[in-house]
Amino acid sequence: MISVRNANAGPSGMHNENYRAITEGIQTFLADLGLVQYLDMFLMKGYDSEDDLSHLSDCDLDDMMITDPDHRQLILQTAAQHKPSEQHNVLLWLRKHGLEYYYVNFIRSELTSLNDITHMDLDEETFFDLEITLPGHKRRLQRAVSQLRKRQKTDVSSEDPLTFGRWAKPQCLQDGKFDFLCVDATIYSTKQHSPAYTIEFMVDTGSDVTTIRQEILDKLDLEVLGKIHSKGVHGSKTTNLYKAKLLIGNQELEIEVMGESYDSIGSRVVRHFRHYIDGIRHVWLRGNYSDKDTYLTQKSSNIPALCSQSQSPPESCSNTNKTPSSCIPSSSSSSSSSLSSQHFIPTNCKIPQNFNFGANTGISSEESSIDRSSIEVTLVQGSLAATASNDNRHLKDTSPDELDM
Repeated sequence: MISVRNANAGPSGMHNENYRAITEGIQTFLADLGLVQYLDMFLMKGYDSEDDLSHLSDCDLDDMMITDPDHRQLILQTAAQHKPSEQHNVLLWLRKHGLEYYYVNFIRSELTSLNDITHMDLDEETFFDLEITLPGHKRRLQRAVSQLRKRQKTDVSSEDPLTFGRWAKPQCLQDGKFDFLCVDATIYSTKQHSPAYTIEFMVDTGSDVTTIRQEILDKLDLEVLGKIHSKGVHGSKTTNLYKAKLLIGNQELEIEVMGESYDSIGSRVVRHFRHYIDGIRHVWLRGNYSDKDTYLTQKSSNIPALCSQSQSPPESCSNTNKTPSSCIPSSSSSSSSSLSSQHFIPTNCKIPQNFNFGANTGISSEESSIDRSSIEVTLVQGSLAATASNDNRHLKDTSPDELDM
């Protein structure tokens, strides 16, 4: 663990070790950015909780005397996308029930998520491991765990999907044997007053770059970044690399694009989202990953203007079964949009945060857990690889950092 100077100066005067554990989320955040030199200043100025990160502003960085422009941009951009860790959720839960004092003991006992706590045995051995000896605190923990279990069973809150994908053969790959995951997205230039195209992309996490057919690329007026040497299973070539913007739901990303014979979205785009996939559909949900070289923002007020100028791809490669351009979100009042495939998903479809498939397969996005059974469902954070045949659809997850959802 990174050493923290003056660690016993926590705002509540708590024990040294407990304060170190509580501030570990800030340590990890800065270490991941390579900016751990600011750790002492974060703690000294009271920005010692993960809850503070998503609210950081320029004024806060001024208070901490962080003046480097690149460091400020990196901190603010990444902090805006930050979601509290599972360990921090455990801390908040314990704090809510007046049991924060035992936080370090929970972490030591590998009770590092609310899902772990839900399945813990409330026997004397557990109380001994957690060093909970007071009868009142034992009873309080029993009540809190019981409430947590009931909440997980009855919670019907939902999360609005950003957009829906599907299993299909892209029009440009109709001769292929298998279906691929496809999604509709709008691509346009970083330059103003440039055309935008809403097209069907194949999800291809075997590549780290987005590809566009040359006939569309020629119409987009994209900024050229330079030459690259592209290598693939069928050979290599030298080609131009371009900068573009991609709109998926209401999430806008600045991406790198190269010309190819098909339209595809690579792993660097896919990783910015969370995904629910079954044998028919692909649900895109808001993610918690931020690539420092890919600027992700949420679009709202100017989405209608963008959609009004969006054009269909050339007829030579259009797909009559794809989601029409009119499904791009047009409401500026919503922070997220529910795009739908006209064949698979009703417009008002929402994905519950805790729901069951049959009797055995359950997904809880809040506690980031998944129980797998005979229904082949995968919820991952990271890169995906998926193929399906017409008669036997299946998923293959090749993410090296798959969450144990």
